[in-house]
Amino acid sequence: MASSSSVFLRSPTAPKSTGIPPPLSLPLASAFSNSLRLHPRRSLTAAAALQVEKQDSGKLEPVHSPPPPSLPFRVGHGFDLHRLEPGLPLIIGGIAIPHDRGCEAHSDGDVLLHCVVDAILGALGLPDIGQIFPDSDPKWKGAASSVFVREAVKLMHEAGYELGNLDATLILQRPKLSPHKEAIRSNLCDLLGAHPSVVNLKAKTHEKVDSLGENRSIAAHTVVLLSRK
Repeated sequence: MASSSSVFLRSPTAPKSTGIPPPLSLPLASAFSNSLRLHPRRSLTAAAALQVEKQDSGKLEPVHSPPPPSLPFRVGHGFDLHRLEPGLPLIIGGIAIPHDRGCEAHSDGDVLLHCVVDAILGALGLPDIGQIFPDSDPKWKGAASSVFVREAVKLMHEAGYELGNLDATLILQRPKLSPHKEAIRSNLCDLLGAHPSVVNLKAKTHEKVDSLGENRSIAAHTVVLLSRK
């Protein structure tokens, strides 16, 4: 009998893994590129990965903040509220108003001028009145609020703006402000350097609701429009 030799079939040896993925074939690379165009979030992820790679390599690109926009108009809103206490003077818009109560505050407690200042500062994108004139500073103790208004107007002009118009609303139950409105508005115009036609003042009661309606507090809202010079 003829001897027969055994033939062993061996499986092809798999190449050792190097840990490096093979390069994309041209069709796959094209499909990946198309996918990035169709899915911008994936593009963002790829860009973020590239930035991380640059950071890891120590080649940081400088990040520049865009310059602030030169806006033709700016709008600001101010609000203030003070508690009324017996025996204190009531100053509104720089005018002493006869009343048996006045505002308890670090300065003269002029609720109208305070919210006018906050409206101007807000339009300019600056900190509020409490940060610029903190009540922790003894030099502002009992200070006339006209000082704050003049400083806000100075900052407005330095920024290249002027007052377009101002609309203010006072909220208090008593006293009636009708006899004093024109005096308040005239003084406010002087402080702002504004024509009376662009300064409006309104007064409302609070229908005897909460502290405002019970003559225990007074509040004011102000909106200003600033125009570039």
